[in-house]
Amino acid sequence: MNPVGANPVASTARSVPAAGEDAWGRLRHLSDGRLLLAVLLCGLLVLGLHRELVQSDADARLFAAVVIAYLTFSIVWAFTVRRWRVSLDRQLAAQIGIDLLLLTLLTHATGGARGGFALLLIADVAGAALLMTSIRAAFIAALASLLVLGEAIWRLWAANWQDAGQLTPAAMVGVSCFAIALLVNWLATRLAAQQALAVARGQDLRSQLEIMRMVISEISQGVVIVDSSGVVRTMNRTAQTLLGQTGPWPQIEGMTQQWLQEQDEIETTLSCSDPANPGQELEHSVRIRLLRLPEDHRSDTVLLIEDLRQVEERAQQLKLASMGRLSASIAHEIRNPLAAIRHANSLLAERVDGGMPTRLAQIVEDSSVRINRIVEDVLSIARRERPATELIDMKDFLERLVAEFFVAERADLARIRIAVLTDEPMSFDPRHLRQVLENLLANALRYASSNEAAIRLEWRGGQGHRLEFRVLDDGPGLDNEVLTHVFEPFFTTDSRGVGLGLFLAREFCTANRAALRYERQGSSGRYSGAFVIVPGQGERV
Repeated sequence: MNPVGANPVASTARSVPAAGEDAWGRLRHLSDGRLLLAVLLCGLLVLGLHRELVQSDADARLFAAVVIAYLTFSIVWAFTVRRWRVSLDRQLAAQIGIDLLLLTLLTHATGGARGGFALLLIADVAGAALLMTSIRAAFIAALASLLVLGEAIWRLWAANWQDAGQLTPAAMVGVSCFAIALLVNWLATRLAAQQALAVARGQDLRSQLEIMRMVISEISQGVVIVDSSGVVRTMNRTAQTLLGQTGPWPQIEGMTQQWLQEQDEIETTLSCSDPANPGQELEHSVRIRLLRLPEDHRSDTVLLIEDLRQVEERAQQLKLASMGRLSASIAHEIRNPLAAIRHANSLLAERVDGGMPTRLAQIVEDSSVRINRIVEDVLSIARRERPATELIDMKDFLERLVAEFFVAERADLARIRIAVLTDEPMSFDPRHLRQVLENLLANALRYASSNEAAIRLEWRGGQGHRLEFRVLDDGPGLDNEVLTHVFEPFFTTDSRGVGLGLFLAREFCTANRAALRYERQGSSGRYSGAFVIVPGQGERV
């Protein structure tokens, strides 16, 4: 595309292009015209009509020699311009130079500028001006003028300076050469400028059409273009999916004719075959909007077909986003009264000596801790803090994390084993990694057995020279239905959970350019499955 404000006419108005397919085409036409002229002159020569144009036998012999040379020259150049496309400027200069010389000799043989053959010089100058810049065209006009004036002076000298009238037609031919050369060159320049503008506009139009085609083919709305009689001209892939046809579209055209007679927005139900099960029908609730051209320009109508299920899904996503912001606000407000409850409960627990009051105080503490964890998870999702990535020594980090976590959970430390199989550090935000592993460990503790080493933490090298961290447990594992939704928010199989742990773990991994997935281990080993973390910068050095 042209930059804004660029003027292609101004950039090409200074000169006619000296190369390119168009310039070679003009040179070819000039060569063909020269060849045609040479054939006509040969016809005069063969029929003997040239004797009426010459004044002596010497002039007749000169005429014949010049015509034969001109024909030979024309044939050579007509062949060369088609076979040898090298240096257009040099070919043009050579052709015009020889042209002017031979046509000047022909003018001399036919009585000088008075004979009329001097007009061929003007035509030759005009042809050269089509392919040259204005300066070169003026130079060719000057050369032709000098040649015709030189011929007139030669003829005047041969007549002992007695016929000065020879100079007047020669001067008129020279002036005509200049005028024709400048006029033709100006017209050719304007034509070249307009052609360049048309080419640029054509390229812009093709580019815009291609962009529009790509955009329309990728948008989520169906686009159908119909003519004034309701015949479908084309549609994008989304429309083909919704309408269930790839063409021809007789059923769609019948419905289109009805739509064109109704209002500009229609809600209806369309049926199409299921691509997965060709024998079954799918129904789409759609909204159809008709974009009509003004009455005085109406030819085609654009139908925008929108799947109402997608509209409802987007509305649901907006509702969930609003609910997320509301949940974050509520969670933030809960923190202060929750801290007061825990503090008051701890003071109350110090004043009781056991029995039922102590048990109730412990229930309040456990419930407060659970609520606090839910609040922290919700706030972590809402904050979306940028990670402060560090290189973490996994052996030291895991030992401290496991010791603190199992004390807080009051779990048997013998249930877990740590295996650091590589000395490579992990590139991760330590705070984020702690939260990810705490969620994965809490999940493993919930479903693993009470045996020793029921949970195993591995930091090792994986496939493709990458590092990976694995959290394995000997629990029942995840079936296909659970695995499909395991990382979705608020999805849980535990009545006491809220379904944010694994979702939050994956969000933190994504923020640190890491991947989190679940792998089944098979029935042969002790561990049924594992959550695997692959750091984004985990390639070995």
